[in-house]
Amino acid sequence: MSILRYGFFGEDDAQRLFLHHYLVAVTANSPWRFEYDADFARRYKAVNKHQVDAQFDEVCAIGLSQYRQHCFFIGRDLDDYDVTAFQQKQAEMQRRLREHDAQAMLSIPVQCIEHWLWYLKRRLDHPKSTKNESFETQPRPEAKLAVYNTKKCSTKHSNPIVEHLAAGMDIEWLASRSTSFQAFHTQVSAYLNGLFPVA
Repeated sequence: MSILRYGFFGEDDAQRLFLHHYLVAVTANSPWRFEYDADFARRYKAVNKHQVDAQFDEVCAIGLSQYRQHCFFIGRDLDDYDVTAFQQKQAEMQRRLREHDAQAMLSIPVQCIEHWLWYLKRRLDHPKSTKNESFETQPRPEAKLAVYNTKKCSTKHSNPIVEHLAAGMDIEWLASRSTSFQAFHTQVSAYLNGLFPVA
Protein backbone atom coordinates (compact mmCIF):
# COMPACT_ATOMS: atom_id res chain seq x y z
CA MET A 1 0.00 0.00 0.00
CA SER A 2 1.30 3.47 -0.92
CA ILE A 3 0.41 6.57 1.09
CA LEU A 4 -0.71 9.84 -0.47
CA ARG A 5 -0.38 12.57 2.16
CA TYR A 6 -2.84 15.36 1.49
CA GLY A 7 -3.57 18.87 2.64
CA PHE A 8 -7.04 20.30 3.04
CA PHE A 9 -8.19 23.89 3.32
CA GLY A 10 -11.93 24.37 3.57
CA GLU A 11 -14.80 26.07 5.29
CA ASP A 12 -15.78 23.59 7.95
CA ASP A 13 -15.61 20.18 9.61
CA ALA A 14 -18.45 18.80 7.49
CA GLN A 15 -16.37 19.25 4.34
CA ARG A 16 -13.28 17.73 5.97
CA LEU A 17 -15.20 14.70 7.25
CA PHE A 18 -17.00 14.18 3.95
CA LEU A 19 -13.65 14.34 2.14
CA HIS A 20 -12.10 11.77 4.49
CA HIS A 21 -14.87 9.24 3.85
CA TYR A 22 -14.88 9.94 0.13
CA LEU A 23 -11.12 9.31 -0.08
CA VAL A 24 -11.48 6.03 1.84
CA ALA A 25 -14.23 4.91 -0.55
CA VAL A 26 -12.53 6.02 -3.76
CA THR A 27 -9.35 4.06 -2.94
CA ALA A 28 -11.05 1.00 -1.42
CA ASN A 29 -9.90 -1.26 -4.27
CA SER A 30 -6.61 0.40 -5.10
CA PRO A 31 -3.03 0.21 -3.79
CA TRP A 32 -3.25 3.82 -2.61
CA ARG A 33 -4.41 5.27 0.72
CA PHE A 34 -4.86 8.95 1.49
CA GLU A 35 -3.44 10.28 4.75
CA TYR A 36 -4.57 13.63 6.20
CA ASP A 37 -1.76 16.03 7.13
CA ALA A 38 -2.98 16.96 10.61
CA ASP A 39 0.13 19.01 11.46
CA PHE A 40 -0.52 21.26 8.48
CA ALA A 41 -4.22 21.51 9.37
CA ARG A 42 -3.45 22.72 12.89
CA ARG A 43 -1.54 25.64 11.44
CA TYR A 44 -3.67 26.44 8.39
CA LYS A 45 -7.39 26.34 9.04
CA ALA A 46 -10.25 28.39 7.62
CA VAL A 47 -13.52 28.93 9.44
CA ASN A 48 -15.59 30.45 6.64
CA LYS A 49 -15.75 30.99 2.88
CA HIS A 50 -14.16 34.44 3.14
CA GLN A 51 -10.99 32.97 4.63
CA VAL A 52 -10.98 30.22 2.00
CA ASP A 53 -11.36 32.79 -0.79
CA ALA A 54 -8.63 35.03 0.61
CA GLN A 55 -6.00 32.37 1.31
CA PHE A 56 -6.59 29.11 -0.60
CA ASP A 57 -3.98 29.65 -3.31
CA GLU A 58 -1.17 30.62 -0.92
CA VAL A 59 -2.07 27.92 1.59
CA CYS A 60 -2.14 25.28 -1.16
CA ALA A 61 1.29 26.36 -2.42
CA ILE A 62 2.68 26.15 1.13
CA GLY A 63 1.21 22.68 1.67
CA LEU A 64 2.63 21.29 -1.54
CA SER A 65 6.08 22.90 -1.30
CA GLN A 66 6.93 23.32 2.38
CA TYR A 67 4.95 20.39 3.78
CA ARG A 68 5.69 18.17 0.78
CA GLN A 69 2.12 16.96 0.46
CA HIS A 70 1.37 14.72 -2.50
CA CYS A 71 -1.90 16.47 -3.27
CA PHE A 72 -4.19 19.18 -1.99
CA PHE A 73 -7.95 19.64 -1.62
CA ILE A 74 -9.86 22.89 -1.28
CA GLY A 75 -13.43 22.91 0.05
CA ARG A 76 -15.68 25.87 -0.61
CA ASP A 77 -19.48 25.93 -0.65
CA LEU A 78 -20.79 27.70 -3.73
CA ASP A 79 -23.79 29.22 -1.89
CA ASP A 80 -25.61 29.27 -5.23
CA TYR A 81 -27.17 26.70 -7.54
CA ASP A 82 -26.57 28.48 -10.85
CA VAL A 83 -24.42 26.45 -13.27
CA THR A 84 -22.71 29.60 -14.55
CA ALA A 85 -21.79 30.64 -11.00
CA PHE A 86 -20.31 27.18 -10.44
CA GLN A 87 -18.23 27.34 -13.62
CA GLN A 88 -17.05 30.88 -12.85
CA LYS A 89 -16.00 30.01 -9.30
CA GLN A 90 -14.14 26.91 -10.48
CA ALA A 91 -12.36 28.85 -13.27
CA GLU A 92 -11.42 31.70 -10.91
CA MET A 93 -9.97 29.31 -8.32
CA GLN A 94 -8.01 27.37 -10.94
CA ARG A 95 -6.61 30.62 -12.37
CA ARG A 96 -5.38 31.75 -8.94
CA LEU A 97 -3.81 28.35 -8.31
CA ARG A 98 -1.96 28.54 -11.64
CA GLU A 99 -0.60 31.96 -10.63
CA HIS A 100 0.98 30.25 -7.60
CA ASP A 101 2.14 27.29 -9.70
CA ALA A 102 -0.03 25.06 -7.51
CA GLN A 103 -2.54 22.35 -8.31
CA ALA A 104 -5.45 21.30 -6.16
CA MET A 105 -8.65 19.34 -6.42
CA LEU A 106 -11.62 21.62 -5.87
CA SER A 107 -14.59 20.44 -3.85
CA ILE A 108 -17.27 23.04 -4.60
CA PRO A 109 -20.70 21.75 -3.61
CA VAL A 110 -23.55 23.58 -5.31
CA GLN A 111 -25.18 25.52 -2.49
CA CYS A 112 -23.43 23.74 0.42
CA ILE A 113 -21.91 20.42 1.53
CA GLU A 114 -25.22 19.56 3.18
CA HIS A 115 -26.76 19.15 -0.28
CA TRP A 116 -24.34 16.29 -1.01
CA LEU A 117 -25.13 14.88 2.43
CA TRP A 118 -28.85 15.23 1.73
CA TYR A 119 -28.45 12.97 -1.30
CA LEU A 120 -26.60 10.42 0.84
CA LYS A 121 -29.32 10.59 3.49
CA ARG A 122 -31.95 10.00 0.82
CA ARG A 123 -29.96 6.97 -0.38
CA LEU A 124 -29.73 5.55 3.17
CA ASP A 125 -33.39 6.21 3.95
CA HIS A 126 -34.66 4.82 0.61
CA PRO A 127 -32.03 2.37 -0.70
CA LYS A 128 -34.33 0.78 -3.30
CA SER A 129 -35.61 4.06 -4.75
CA THR A 130 -34.61 4.88 -8.33
CA LYS A 131 -36.25 8.30 -8.23
CA ASN A 132 -33.80 10.98 -9.35
CA GLU A 133 -34.66 13.98 -7.19
CA SER A 134 -32.70 17.21 -7.44
CA PHE A 135 -32.06 18.87 -4.09
CA GLU A 136 -29.56 21.46 -5.25
CA THR A 137 -32.12 24.18 -5.99
CA GLN A 138 -33.48 23.90 -2.45
CA PRO A 139 -32.37 26.67 -0.05
CA ARG A 140 -29.39 25.97 2.22
CA PRO A 141 -31.46 26.11 5.44
CA GLU A 142 -33.71 23.38 4.03
CA ALA A 143 -30.70 21.17 3.32
CA LYS A 144 -29.40 21.67 6.85
CA LEU A 145 -32.85 20.89 8.25
CA ALA A 146 -33.09 17.72 6.15
CA VAL A 147 -29.62 16.53 7.18
CA TYR A 148 -29.32 17.69 10.81
CA ASN A 149 -33.01 18.06 11.74
CA THR A 150 -32.29 21.71 12.58
CA LYS A 151 -31.31 24.75 10.54
CA LYS A 152 -28.43 25.69 12.85
CA CYS A 153 -26.33 23.36 14.94
CA SER A 154 -22.93 22.94 16.52
CA THR A 155 -20.21 20.65 15.17
CA LYS A 156 -20.81 18.49 18.24
CA HIS A 157 -24.27 17.78 16.82
CA SER A 158 -23.42 17.77 13.10
CA ASN A 159 -20.12 15.86 12.98
CA PRO A 160 -21.54 12.46 14.01
CA ILE A 161 -24.31 12.87 11.43
CA VAL A 162 -21.80 13.71 8.69
CA GLU A 163 -19.69 10.69 9.70
CA HIS A 164 -22.75 8.41 9.56
CA LEU A 165 -23.98 9.65 6.19
CA ALA A 166 -20.59 9.79 4.48
CA ALA A 167 -19.22 6.44 5.71
CA GLY A 168 -19.38 3.88 2.93
CA MET A 169 -20.88 6.31 0.44
CA ASP A 170 -21.88 5.10 -3.00
CA ILE A 171 -19.69 7.39 -5.09
CA GLU A 172 -21.08 6.49 -8.50
CA TRP A 173 -24.65 6.93 -7.30
CA LEU A 174 -23.88 10.37 -5.83
CA ALA A 175 -22.04 11.40 -9.01
CA SER A 176 -25.16 10.47 -10.99
CA ARG A 177 -27.26 12.81 -8.82
CA SER A 178 -25.05 15.86 -8.31
CA THR A 179 -23.21 17.63 -11.12
CA SER A 180 -20.98 19.47 -8.66
CA PHE A 181 -20.01 16.23 -6.93
CA GLN A 182 -19.35 14.62 -10.31
CA ALA A 183 -17.01 17.52 -11.18
CA PHE A 184 -15.07 16.89 -7.95
CA HIS A 185 -15.00 13.13 -8.42
CA THR A 186 -13.74 13.56 -11.98
CA GLN A 187 -10.76 15.58 -10.70
CA VAL A 188 -9.86 12.95 -8.11
CA SER A 189 -10.27 10.10 -10.59
CA ALA A 190 -7.98 11.86 -13.07
CA TYR A 191 -5.38 12.35 -10.33
CA LEU A 192 -5.50 8.69 -9.29
CA ASN A 193 -5.47 7.47 -12.89
CA GLY A 194 -2.35 9.55 -13.44
CA LEU A 195 -0.67 7.61 -10.64
CA PHE A 196 -1.53 4.23 -12.09
CA PRO A 197 -2.87 4.37 -15.65
CA VAL A 198 -5.89 2.18 -16.25
CA ALA A 199 -5.10 -0.59 -18.77
